[in-house]
Amino acid sequence: MDDLLGRMTDMDKLRDLLDSKKSEAARMIDEKEMMASLKGWVKGQDHVIDDLTRLIRLQWGKEKRKRPIANLLMLGPTGTGKTELCKAMANYLFEDEKNMLLFDCSEFSGSEGKTRLIGTPTGYVGAESGGQLTRPVLNNPKRLIVFDEIEKAWSGIFDLFLQMMGDGRLTEQGSGRQADFTQSIIVLTSNAEHEAIGKIQNEIDDLQERADAVKKHLRDSKIFRPEMLGRFDRVYVFQPLEGIVIAEIAVLKMIKSAQAYGLELEYVAPELVFDAMSKSDKLKEFGIRELERVIDEMLADGLLAARQIGAEKVKLVLDDEGTLVIEPVDEE
Repeated sequence: MDDLLGRMTDMDKLRDLLDSKKSEAARMIDEKEMMASLKGWVKGQDHVIDDLTRLIRLQWGKEKRKRPIANLLMLGPTGTGKTELCKAMANYLFEDEKNMLLFDCSEFSGSEGKTRLIGTPTGYVGAESGGQLTRPVLNNPKRLIVFDEIEKAWSGIFDLFLQMMGDGRLTEQGSGRQADFTQSIIVLTSNAEHEAIGKIQNEIDDLQERADAVKKHLRDSKIFRPEMLGRFDRVYVFQPLEGIVIAEIAVLKMIKSAQAYGLELEYVAPELVFDAMSKSDKLKEFGIRELERVIDEMLADGLLAARQIGAEKVKLVLDDEGTLVIEPVDEE
């Protein structure tokens, strides 16, 4: 009997050790793999991705946290990849883009925005539904949470951010339950002052000095309160896109456009890439979103027609007159 109890004890120890190893493995991130994944999604912002992946790897590996995995501020012109990078992180870290909560801060320009995020107080209509921020996090705390164009939000909402980013907790009105953000990544994006911040980026080489200069500019411009700036683990400045980077993005957008119709894109004539770029003459003003719109207009009819005849793979070529032709690819 004693031998049996001894073996059972050993088995329990082995099981605990295996559970411990599984938990440890779950906290580890392959930095090179993550970097490659993000760079496959987002072009022209390698300086951001290189530092970001190292930061996330180190913070993700912590066994205990009292604040979010990371609090990030992403600055730069519209359409340079800020939201796209967030989608890429959600896919890699949290397994699905659906685990990203995206809030357009232009919709939170009034005091009612605070109630929308953390819920209606007890006794009011809709109190049982909870907040648009707190309830999803209560249901699944492993989230990437993005507040887009934060400068458009009502100033009172920043009090919520201070608590969420500092303590990793928010209490939902109505239910009184605490939403835990210590397994989440918080991202705030902004287009404000991007020209002045871009100038700072170009003039200062030292990373720490550059970050300090950007924070001081944001503070002096009264876009963020000093205590808010102190909550950020990193401030990333996205560069305007140009040249070969836009060409690479154009090809990626063409691939995704084909995928939207259930097709695999095998080949793109280089002339079509440059044609899409030339038609996106508003690129500097509207960013990659304009390029995406142009590509959809170029390809939609042909891709749908290819799908309707049962094609699975296609190539984009030009005929003798220089007109776009979407050809099905013979499987054999």
